[in-house]
Amino acid sequence: MQRLRLALLGFALGLACCGGIPPESVPSDPIAFVRQEPAKGLLNLEAFRKGLQIKAFDEADAEHTPRLRTTLTLMTVPTGEVRAVPDIGEGALPLDWSADGERLLIGRPDLAGGPIQLLTWDRLNGLYARMSSKRSLGSAALGEGPIQIAGVGRMRSPEGVSFRGVIVRTYEGGPELLTPGRGCIDPDVAPDGKTVIFVRPPRGQTSREPQILMARLGEEEAQPLGRGSHPRYSRDGQWIVFTRQRAGNSDVWLMRGDGSHRRSIVTTNYDEENPAISVHGNYVVYASARGLKEESQLYLTRVEDGVEIQLTRNGQNGRPIW
Repeated sequence: MQRLRLALLGFALGLACCGGIPPESVPSDPIAFVRQEPAKGLLNLEAFRKGLQIKAFDEADAEHTPRLRTTLTLMTVPTGEVRAVPDIGEGALPLDWSADGERLLIGRPDLAGGPIQLLTWDRLNGLYARMSSKRSLGSAALGEGPIQIAGVGRMRSPEGVSFRGVIVRTYEGGPELLTPGRGCIDPDVAPDGKTVIFVRPPRGQTSREPQILMARLGEEEAQPLGRGSHPRYSRDGQWIVFTRQRAGNSDVWLMRGDGSHRRSIVTTNYDEENPAISVHGNYVVYASARGLKEESQLYLTRVEDGVEIQLTRNGQNGRPIW
C-alpha cells in the first residue's frame, strides 16, 4: 500500500508539471483507469506488454489476464488528486460511468477465463452493488432509460447454434439479443437509454477495419457510422470518440452522435487506445505506449486545437473511462 501511495504521488507531481492545458480548465469528473504491473515470477516483459492489449480483456484471454496485477484508480485532473478505488481488490476493470457520474460500472475477471462479473461502485457513499448474475464477455455499458445495461454475451439460435453478440437487459425483462448486434462487440449506450453503438469485426482473413454501427432497441436494422473501433459516447450523447487504424497504428477520431463530422483528433506514430471523452466533448483521454520504454501512459488532448499533455508518468496505465 505504501508503494501505491508513492506511485500515486508521482502521478500528481507529474500532472502538476504538465504545460499547455491549464488543469483547472479540465472537467472535474474523475477519470477511472487501471495501473498494471506483472504478478511476480509469472510474467516476462514481452508477455506483459502483450497482456496490456485490449483483446486480453475483451476476448477473456485466460493466458494473460490472471497474470496481471491491476489497481483500479481515479484521477481528478483539476486538483491533481489520484487515489485507488477502495476495497475492490486486484484485477478490477473500469467499464463505464453512469450519466450523472456517480456510479462506476466495474468488471471483475474470472481468473479461469470466461465472462466477467459486473458490479457498480457509488463514489459518493463508497458502496458496491453486484449486478445480480449479470456478466459480459468483454466491455459493457450502463443505460439510464429502458436499457439497464448492454454487454457482450452468447446466445443460442432456435437451431441450437451458439453465437456471440450484443446483449441488452431492460428494466422490464431479462437479457435479449440486440438483433442487429449479432456477432458484434464493444457496446455503449446513448443517454436516451434506447440507442446502442457497437462494433462489427471484419469477417474472415481481411485487412479491412471493423465497422461502427448504431441501433435502437426493438429495431431490426443498424445504421452504419463508418470504420473504427472502441466507440464511446460523451455523457451528453453529442459526441462519439473512437479509434481508427491508419498507416499501421491506431489514432483517435471524433464524430457527432449521428455519425457526421468525422475527423482525426490525435495522429502519431504510436498506437492510441481506449479513448474516452469528457462530458461535453471538450477533451479526450486515451492510453498510448511511446518512447524507448514502451510504457502505456495516459494522455489528454483538447479537442478544439489538438494540444496534448501527459497525465501519468509511472508504471503502466490504461483503459481510461471518463
